[in-house]
Amino acid sequence: MKMKLLMGALALVVGSWAQKSEAYFIASEPTKLRPGVPTDVFVAGFGNDQGTQFLKSAILGAAVSRDRFPQRQRVIISAVNESFSMERSMLAKEGFGFRKEDNDDLSKERLVLALQYLNVPVSSLQFYGHANTYNGFRLQDKRDRLDHEDPEFAEIGKVLAPNAFVVFHSCNSGWLLAPAAAQMWRRPVFGSFASSDFQEMMSDGNWYYHDVGYYPENLTRIGTTSRIIQKTLECTTKKCLRLKPVNSPYVDSFGTFTRGLGFYKVFSPVDSLIPQATIHFTLLTPTVKPLSLQSSRADMIEAVKDWMCPSDKSGNRRKACSEAIDTQAFMNNPTLSFFNGKAVACNNTRCSTVTKCKVLKKLIGAVPCTTVDLDEKVSTVFSDQMKAIFKGLDQLEQGTLNL
Repeated sequence: MKMKLLMGALALVVGSWAQKSEAYFIASEPTKLRPGVPTDVFVAGFGNDQGTQFLKSAILGAAVSRDRFPQRQRVIISAVNESFSMERSMLAKEGFGFRKEDNDDLSKERLVLALQYLNVPVSSLQFYGHANTYNGFRLQDKRDRLDHEDPEFAEIGKVLAPNAFVVFHSCNSGWLLAPAAAQMWRRPVFGSFASSDFQEMMSDGNWYYHDVGYYPENLTRIGTTSRIIQKTLECTTKKCLRLKPVNSPYVDSFGTFTRGLGFYKVFSPVDSLIPQATIHFTLLTPTVKPLSLQSSRADMIEAVKDWMCPSDKSGNRRKACSEAIDTQAFMNNPTLSFFNGKAVACNNTRCSTVTKCKVLKKLIGAVPCTTVDLDEKVSTVFSDQMKAIFKGLDQLEQGTLNL
């Protein structure tokens, strides 16, 4: 029996299921898509205890896409968290028209059909939602997730444009989902090696995890701002959200891990695709200032610092990381790291640490997954990724990127 089916059976035994939504929608901008036009796609899974925060993160991602790539189209595919009418209103305010409303689950089969139905080249694909290491990304039904072993998972790669990249904004997506996807889809795929938590921009212009106690007490939410995109955004009441990996190893009900990373790690079977993917990712990430293909190198580096450096409350690790990028210390120090713990060692296709799960432990209340080091390599991931980013910046300046 596959691991995810076993987990579904166990969860039914212990009666731990939360009430399940059974509806999803597809919205686009413009409402009538034009065939052949590059399209950024945002998939928001069922939030459960997080409400509509995954959808709000997808909406902000789409706003960034509109600001930085106005010639593209945008599509949001989302599980319904509360009601069609409320979420339709959220999308309408952002210029999205509804293409489809369905009262069935957003299953992996329906996701693949939806992506195929769009009939457009997908220039980027971003997932926002819950995930774990033993049964994948939650689209809607907790028992039937999108797993890297599913045939539907492999099918997703067929809709991706040659220059596309993919991000799994979710907990622990770097252990299995991202490297498997990169290998199957032959595209760069970003994943996390820790919890991914929601962030908001605060009044000092930086992004922090928005839970009480994780940002300086003297700061407040940014309110109305033009720091994210050219257009002024109203960001109160958790309207402007993004997800970022937490800068410490994962410890929660799904596992206790000894290693991790505080930023999204990119995997790719083709090394030459990585520099462009890191710049593409930077341009489509809500950061500390508006960007465009004409942005200065200095502005691009500030955005890179924002997603590659820790978002610690004190700012000490953020400052040290920023200085290391300014001085390009990563060029001469391959093991440079600002992770609060042991950083995982990986190359562009695999890691030297793996996760092992004994899901029956869930029955007795014990954590089911742990990490196992295959060797004692010291991580070079931060320096390796920064070198790729700087190579991408060179290519951007030379006008050789295909974005």
